[in-house]
Amino acid sequence: MSTAVEQTDSQADDCTGKQAALAGYVAEFPNPSALKQAAGQTREAGFKEFDCYAPFPVHGIDDVMGIKMTRLPYIVLACAFTGAITAVALQYFTNAFDYKYIISGKPFFSIPADVPITFELAVLFSAFGSLLGMLALNKLPKFYNRLFMIDPFLKATTNGFFLAIEAKDPKFHENDTREFLNSLKPIEVVACMEPNENVKIPKIFLPIAACILIFGLVPLVVIARMRVTPQTTPRIEIVHDMDFQPKLKTQRFSNMFADGRGMRPRIPGTLARGDLRHDTAFYEGLIPEQADKVNREHLLPNAKKEDGTSVSLDKMPWVSQIPVPVDEKLMARGQERFNIYCSVCHGLSGKGDGIITQRAMKLQAANPGVGTWLLPTPLYSEPVRKQKVGQLFNTITHGVRKMPGYGSQIPVKDRWAIVLYLRALQESGSGSIEDVPAEIREKLNAEAKE
Repeated sequence: MSTAVEQTDSQADDCTGKQAALAGYVAEFPNPSALKQAAGQTREAGFKEFDCYAPFPVHGIDDVMGIKMTRLPYIVLACAFTGAITAVALQYFTNAFDYKYIISGKPFFSIPADVPITFELAVLFSAFGSLLGMLALNKLPKFYNRLFMIDPFLKATTNGFFLAIEAKDPKFHENDTREFLNSLKPIEVVACMEPNENVKIPKIFLPIAACILIFGLVPLVVIARMRVTPQTTPRIEIVHDMDFQPKLKTQRFSNMFADGRGMRPRIPGTLARGDLRHDTAFYEGLIPEQADKVNREHLLPNAKKEDGTSVSLDKMPWVSQIPVPVDEKLMARGQERFNIYCSVCHGLSGKGDGIITQRAMKLQAANPGVGTWLLPTPLYSEPVRKQKVGQLFNTITHGVRKMPGYGSQIPVKDRWAIVLYLRALQESGSGSIEDVPAEIREKLNAEAKE
């Protein structure tokens, strides 16, 4: 045993004869039980800086060594909390503070909408925390391990069981510690020496590293320059994917057709599937027997006749009855669609006091002479009440004056539902007290007196 120690000590000398520093002692034991018993005695002796090495986990050795629970879970929890707070703060700053942008009437800051990004950043920060925390707690990376320089330690991955006490332990003493390890009845005790080789980087490596760094930056500089410089030729792509597939784009040239147009004109005498609208009462609001005599262009807003005079929509053969079954469900649907599409200008009551109208009038009052906003006509006014349901349907479909058409946004049946609800608004907005039933009228008068 002493011969092995002396041999290891002699191998630690360098070419100059300088003795390497003692880093600790490593004791080898024959089996896991002996290692576990030695670890318990080492801890009872008061040693703190020691560790055990085995080719497989030894059950219960952590408790015997007095190893405390790792602090890594707390690091991961702190990083996850930091990531969540960062995500919430970032989304609040970008959406609700720095750049307020209304999207479909949604609030600027909404916790349910921010949950995905908050969760993702929490996971990302916790992943970084677990990796970096593990490296820091284990004091990694290490460029060498002095234990690997001991020949018997090579058995640590096969059938060797070792206990090492480091020289930095407060109770470590060169002779006393060796005697203590020998008292544990190990196979042998080997001195572990710090390597004393020259650890300085050779001078030739510095210019080589500088050249590698410079040449490594050249591709990045070239790529950055190409990204900001206009090019007359397509970029080089290693993986084309579907970037250059033969496809038709709106308002683009195409060599797939003789006329060179990507957008194809309609074929005369044909209709797309679902475009056959033979029921003119339902789709246009016109009486079927007289619809063929109507110029469809006259149904558009601000239409003109051939002589330049305005077209009177009141004289069109509009239907006077809604061409769909009327029930409470259709009325409720009409109210819902009216509140979504029409109330922003006309108001919920149809008086023309919607939120857009109110804002426009405030801006116009603050800047006299600027703006030409006109108040929408109250929907229960006499001219609008006299219009037939077909004309109201046409107005919703194509628009009138400054009001845009909603034919591309609102389905046909929903437009008729809006017309039905509009009639109900007209009845409620233009009625008088005499239209109220007598029993309800008396109740209202009694409440008014109170």
